[in-house]
Amino acid sequence: MSQEQQSGLLLLGVGGGGCRLAASVLSSYGSGLRALGVDTDALSNREAAAGGLNCLLLGGALLAGHGTGGDAIKGRMVAQEDMRNLLPHLQGVRTVAVLACLGSGTGGGATPEIIKSLHDMGIATVCFVTLPFAFEGEARRKAAERVLPMIEAKADSMVVIALDELFSDAGEGLLTHAIQAAEGLVAAGLTLLWRLLSKPGFIRLDAERLHAMVLKGGNARIGFSSSEGPNRAEQAVETLRACRLLRSGDALAKANALLVGILAGSDLRLAEIGEVMGKLRGVCKSDCNIEMGTVLDPRYDGRIELVALAFESWTAAVMPESRKDSPPVLEPPVVDAFPIQSGNRKNRGKSSKLSLNASGRGKFQHVEPTINDGEDLDVPTFLRRGITLER
Repeated sequence: MSQEQQSGLLLLGVGGGGCRLAASVLSSYGSGLRALGVDTDALSNREAAAGGLNCLLLGGALLAGHGTGGDAIKGRMVAQEDMRNLLPHLQGVRTVAVLACLGSGTGGGATPEIIKSLHDMGIATVCFVTLPFAFEGEARRKAAERVLPMIEAKADSMVVIALDELFSDAGEGLLTHAIQAAEGLVAAGLTLLWRLLSKPGFIRLDAERLHAMVLKGGNARIGFSSSEGPNRAEQAVETLRACRLLRSGDALAKANALLVGILAGSDLRLAEIGEVMGKLRGVCKSDCNIEMGTVLDPRYDGRIELVALAFESWTAAVMPESRKDSPPVLEPPVVDAFPIQSGNRKNRGKSSKLSLNASGRGKFQHVEPTINDGEDLDVPTFLRRGITLER
């Protein structure tokens, strides 16, 4: 059994944008990364498959491989119908890193359903989602923002990446170069998880520590930096603090937990690790829980790269009461428009556990919900708390 299978970690790209980024991650990492893409567009799947990504077509019976046409309702509906097709690919998986581009279509529609299903199966999820560019318009931005609380409600950890900030960090230049640089930054952040588990280094992050961190994570922001030269350790930290994705250091200062990866070649010195961690501890709060690991790879000879995940709500996943001041998480009205009939429900989820697609509201689904402290009291307690009951 390979190292990546032993880790129980899967990369899952959702929608055309998510699959394209997942293929970029796979290309950056190389062989041995367990990855899968799901989309409703057969052409998009073929393009991602050309990059080496194993792709699964969603909604073939309904959409015939033509995609959703930007319709999030269709994206969510086919995810509900075809979730069972994902099950064979989840054998031995304990943690899933989901990658999706929000705004409309499959990414915005299918991602909340897939996250919900994985949560109900007891699989930990860290969801990396991108928000549309400002020039894409108000409608796409609002569509993405409506989906965020639905993902946050079920994802164990969620990393939001604003494309405007990502491209700002990627630098100026031709659009094609900027896209490659931006995708490279995302790939560096995601491959960090696999490299920390599989590549030898001074300090290794094992799969169980990563799994536990994802379960407790809550919302997070991701940042990157790279430096060369005699003072590369100090410069790498300063560049990381200036990263717009980390709100120019504000996310580091307010983080309740921090996952740091130090990527370097065989010339990495122990003193440099100490300098990086010392400066980061000086930036973070005194009670910030910091986990770190190192990756030694000949491709990084002469330079140091830092990748950081700054978790804002470290205890949110295990202490729901910490979100009492947050607005109630309600599904948008579009959900009521799904043509889901009771006759279809009996064909889903025929395992010994409750159906993955059960909404939980039963006879209350057409009435105004009873909300208390952000929870829908019409939904049974075991569903609200993610408890799986055996039949």
